[in-house]
Formats: sequence, structure tokens, C-alpha cells
Amino acid sequence: MRFRDRADAGRQLAARLLPYRGANARVLGLARGGLRVAYEVARALEAPLDIWMARRVGVPGRLLTLGAVSEGGGLYLDPETQRLAPIPEAEMLGLMRDEATEVEAQARRLRGSPMPDLGGCVVLLVDDGVVSGASATSALQVLRRQRPGRLIFAAPVATPHGLDVVRAEADAVHCLETAPGLRTVSEAYDDYRPLPDVEIRQLLERSRQPGLPREVLESTDRGGFWM
Repeated sequence: MRFRDRADAGRQLAARLLPYRGANARVLGLARGGLRVAYEVARALEAPLDIWMARRVGVPGRLLTLGAVSEGGGLYLDPETQRLAPIPEAEMLGLMRDEATEVEAQARRLRGSPMPDLGGCVVLLVDDGVVSGASATSALQVLRRQRPGRLIFAAPVATPHGLDVVRAEADAVHCLETAPGLRTVSEAYDDYRPLPDVEIRQLLERSRQPGLPREVLESTDRGGFWM
């Protein structure tokens, strides 16, 4: 399965997630690309949308994922990478610390408002795809500490390995397509353009506005409207 773009993937994923509509759900888009997918999910579920920051950390000079960091202190280290490419602990922690600092700064800059209380809510963390599962796992670890009623992860496409990693942290996982040979998420999309800061802020602002008439959504939302 290939998706035209993240909006297309989001609408298809939203159809799978409709049972969560009206369940005190909150949708979080894993920045960056996951926010565009999550925007369509939040509209379909008529649920609040917000952003969550996490970032994969690679092994310097190698095409390997060391792990990932998330805002709020989330940290995941890939055990297989540590076996294949062991690096000194001081260097590893330094890499993680530098990335964590940047992730926290981006979260403050892009969110523009305090993070809502997620206690007791059905929290749906949405990404545009999963390869290693590192970023999603680091985020889920932190979100679990906020004591949600249920913690759900959803993505349009994922590798079997990535899903196995994520399942250890989520109460439920939803994925439209499992792709064993997926090397990068971009391979599942015809259009996988980067999501700039200005578009992220626009999506968040639009999600916080009252529902718009259908004709307005059709004329202003290039991703289409939900029916």
C-alpha cells in the first residue's frame, strides 16, 4: 500500500480509529510528519489535537539507530544497535543529552501553549510511519507517566520489528499496512515533503478553531474534508 501524501494516510487511518470517537480521546501527532496524519484523525474523531516531540538518534557515521529521545525525559536505547555498534557510555549519553535539549526547545516553540492534562483520557499517539519504533517508544514511555485511561499508538505503515517494539509500551496498536522491507517511511508515500514550522503551527491553530462549514473546509484544506 502506498499513500498519496500524509493527509491521504491520515484519512485512511482515521477510518480504522472511528471506534474511539466520543471516548474522551485526545490525539497527539508525533512531530513532525505525524502531526499531518494526526490532524485528519483528530477531525474525524472530533477530538483535541496537540503535538508531541521525539527524535531518533543515530550512531555517528553509521546507518544505525542508537535510540530516541522524547520531550519530558523519554529515552529509548536500541538493544540490537548496542550489541552491533557499542560506543562508550559517556559518548552515548552525550549524544542523547544534546538531542534531548533540542527536542525540549522545539516542543516549547511549536506548541505555543501548555500541554493539557492527559490523566484519565484515551490518548492516541499518531505517527506517519514506523521503522525502528524508537521515537514512538520514547514518547509512549513519557505519556504513560501521565496516567492516561488508555494509551493507543497508530500509524499508516510500519515494519513488523517496529510494531513489536511499540507494542511493549502501548495498550493497543493500530496499523494499516505492515511492510517488512521498509527502510524509510518515505518509501510508503508519493509525496513526503518536510513539514515546516509554519505549517505545524497552522495545523494546530486550525484544529483549535470551532468546526467550519463543509464548503469552507473544501476551499481551504488541501488535504480534503472528512465525511
